Order: sequence, then C-alpha cells, then structure tokens
Amino acid sequence: MANRNLLLLLTFGVFQAWGQEALFVQENAGRMKLSPDEAVELAIKNNLALEIQRVNTDTKKRAAGYVWNRFLPTVGLSGGLNFNSQNSKTTGDFQTPGQREQTVGTATTGFQGQVQAQLLINMALFEEIKSLKLDYQTGLLSLEQAKLQLERDVRKYYYNIMFLEKQAMQLEESLRNAEQQRESAERQYNAGRQPELSYLQAQVKVATMKPSTDQAANGLRLTKSNFAMTLGLPLDTDFELSLPVDGTRYIPLDTKDLVRRSKDNNPDILVQKQQLRTLMSRRKAQTYQKITPNLSLLWTGGMSSNGSKSGVETNLSGKTTANQDTLSTNSSFTLGLSWSVVSLFPFSTDSQSIKDMDNNIKVLSIGIAQAEQGAELDINNKVYSLEQIRANTEAQRAAAGLAERSYNETLRAYNSGLQSLLQVQDSEEQLRNARLNLYQQESNYLQGLIDLEYSIGVPFGTLMTQSE
Repeated sequence: MANRNLLLLLTFGVFQAWGQEALFVQENAGRMKLSPDEAVELAIKNNLALEIQRVNTDTKKRAAGYVWNRFLPTVGLSGGLNFNSQNSKTTGDFQTPGQREQTVGTATTGFQGQVQAQLLINMALFEEIKSLKLDYQTGLLSLEQAKLQLERDVRKYYYNIMFLEKQAMQLEESLRNAEQQRESAERQYNAGRQPELSYLQAQVKVATMKPSTDQAANGLRLTKSNFAMTLGLPLDTDFELSLPVDGTRYIPLDTKDLVRRSKDNNPDILVQKQQLRTLMSRRKAQTYQKITPNLSLLWTGGMSSNGSKSGVETNLSGKTTANQDTLSTNSSFTLGLSWSVVSLFPFSTDSQSIKDMDNNIKVLSIGIAQAEQGAELDINNKVYSLEQIRANTEAQRAAAGLAERSYNETLRAYNSGLQSLLQVQDSEEQLRNARLNLYQQESNYLQGLIDLEYSIGVPFGTLMTQSE
C-alpha cells in the first residue's frame, strides 16, 4: 500500500510539470501580462538609452531644418556720444571801461552711429549645406539601428525568461517531490518497512536540490529586473509572458540568399555607408574652402553729428557768435574677392587636414568592406549554429522520450520491489534534465533566429513565420 501511494505521488509530481504552464498562468493572474510585441513597444517608448539617441537625432534635424541660415549676413552696430568742453581767455581793447580780457567757455556734444552688414559666400558653403542634410540622414539611420538593436535584445530577453521560468518551475516541482519522498521514506523507516539507507538517501536528495533551486529562482528574479529596466519599468515588476502554442517551428535556411540580404540591409553596414557619404561630403567642402575664392559683400551705413555748443563766447568786438548743429549720413557697398594663398601649399593646415580626412575615408571604406566580409562569415556561422541546434533538439526530444520511458519502468520496478528509491530519484533527475535541455535548445533556436533576422535586416518574426 505504501509503495502504491509513493508510486502515485511520484507519477503525479513528474507529469504535473507538462501542464505546469497553464497552472503557472492561473496562479499569477495579478502579474503584468506582456506579449513580445508589447514588450518591444514599451522599450521603444521608455528606454533611456534610446531617448539619448532621439535627442541627438533631433539636434541634427534642427541643424538641417535651419540650414538656410548660412546665407544670413553678419550685422554689427556701433555708436558713440562725444562731449567736449573748452575755456579760453582773450585780451585787447574792449568796449567796457577797465576790461582787459574776456573769458570764453564752450561745451560741445555730438554723436555718431554705424551699421555694417557682411556676407561671405564660397563654394564650400553649398557643400556644407549638403553635409548637414547627410548628417541628419545618418542620425535617422543610427536611431533606427538603435531601435532594432533594442528590439532584438528585448525579444531575446523575452524567450530567455520563458526558459528560466520553465527551469525554475521544474526544479521547484522536483524539490517538492523530493521533500515528499523524504517524508514518505521517514514514515516507512519509522514503521520498520524500509532501511535507514533509503531515508538517508531521501534526505541527501533534498539537501542537494535546494541550492540549485534557489539559484534558479534568484537568476530568474535578476533577469526579470534587468528586463524591467530595459522596458523602463520599476525593477520589481513581475511579468506573465505569453507561451507559444504550437511550439518551435524549424525552417530551411538558404545561406547565399541570407548573405546577399545582409549586405544590402544589415543595419550596422547601412549606418557605416551613410557615415562614409557624409564624410566624403565634408571632405569636398573643405577642398572648396581651400581652392575657391571667397566672395565678400559688405554694406556700411552711418550717421554723425558735428555737435552743438553752449556757453559764453564774445569776440573782440564784443559781439556774441551763434553756433550751428550739422547732421550728416553716409553709406557704402563693397564687393570683394579674397583667396588664401597659404592654404594651397601642401604643408599648410588646410592641406594637412584634407589628407587626414582622406585617411579617415580610406579607413571607413576598409571597415565597410571588412563588415561585409564579416557579415558573410557571421551568416554562415549563424546558419550552422541553428542547424546544429535543430539537430540537437531532435536528439534531445528523443532523449526526453527515452527518459520518460525509463522513469516509468523504474517506477514499476520499484513498486514490485525490484528497484530502490535512489534509482527512482536518479531516473526522475534524468527525465527532468532531459526536459530542461529540450527547453534550452528551443530557446536557443528562437534567439538564434532573432539574431539572424537582425543581421539580414528583415522585420523580426519574418523567419519565424516562414513555412517549411
């Protein structure tokens, strides 16, 4: 009777893991429900690193939007107010008896103002405008690249958490089974129906399983905290993830076609090519600045006053003279050409700067060629890895089936008194490990497809929905 109860207990505990996903959802109805697409949407909306990229792109957008301000002239205003005072004495014959000299005091005030507007035009100016627009396009591509990288990471995080949840559930269920086995072995030992060795083996099983179970639970908790931070949510947010209904689908992969698509659409390569176009435009602008003259348009306008006098001023005849205030205006327009002769010499700063840019262009061009070669190798490696995972999954699925049969036979033998409790526990552990390895392979395949989709620049889910 005791063996029959233990058989029912073990059988229920092990096979309960297959339906654990449904029970898991029911027990965690208060958690945040989240699909992969919803997780990506949250990350794109709230991720702080992506927000920095948005701000940088907005700066480039504003620079490109106000590119016409390069044709605004520089305007300067200047003005001043003059104040002079003067005292003088004169001597001679005066009409007033006894007067030998006359003191003359005058004060003069005046002002002057000037407006100057200047515009410098060079062929480099038009190429700089083009460079700003190219730089904005580079910013848009970089922002899109950052979004795709974030989406890739979020989706991989998602499937990794799903695996860790399955792992934690399997280990927790196995620990509960081991604790129940220990309790059953203790009762059997106290009743004298089992030797002490069986009881000790059951105790050892619980002691060895608890650390790995706790470690899996802590690992899942930390991964969820990192996932929440990526989504811009509180770190203690718990999630209820959508479980796949039909399981993992394996698809045929054409390596040559994938390599071609990667060279044309890989986000990293596209950004590098756009950076090269921008750098070449800047190099052309600097060349124009060196070899073409500057056209200068200068207009100057001004107004001035010779001042007004106040005070006592008597001439030698005894008569007072009147003062007049004169206001004058002036303007001029100058058209000129200037050319820096020094910049034409190969040792000049401008010439050396252009040579530096040439080297930067060469380095970036080599980097693009290297990236395209690397993309081909990367695609080959990813396809090979996915094929290996597919083969391993098939082998692991077969191993899980064999482990299940072995466990069933061990249970029947134990019920007949032909196997020990330790052998039952070992068989159960083999079954658990086989299932966990199968879950791991399925998770690796899904994450590998996500990496491959990013490399060839297709929307995520394109390969996953491809039929065999």
